[in-house]
Amino acid sequence: MINLKIEHVAIGSNSEVKSDKFYVGLLKFQKVKSFIVPKKLMNQFFDVDKDQQIIRYSNEDVDLEVFIVNEDDKSIDKFTHTCLVIEDRDKLVDEARKMDFEVIKVPREGSDNYYLFIKDDFGNLFEIKSP
Repeated sequence: MINLKIEHVAIGSNSEVKSDKFYVGLLKFQKVKSFIVPKKLMNQFFDVDKDQQIIRYSNEDVDLEVFIVNEDDKSIDKFTHTCLVIEDRDKLVDEARKMDFEVIKVPREGSDNYYLFIKDDFGNLFEIKSP
């Protein structure tokens, strides 16, 4: 068996303002740092020919690296998502709707419970579960 731990998850965003709104404003992450990865490294890592701003957000359990693309692009992957466990899902749903984030709430068949997904402005999808 391999002892494995996820160190961080990397995702995209169109701007630092939109990123802060979702990760700090809604999910209450701390904005830890912002840095630039030089074009030479971006080209070697990802075949991208530009300097890249990355913002690191963190809470006590999860670290996110958000690549600021400064474009009108959106995520086109419909299935890839990150699942977060949050104490009060109903409160998060209310807050997400107030902040104009897309909320996907689907009733579970034969139950009062529901499936919950929230999308950020870039189109990154987050499944939200209760503990």
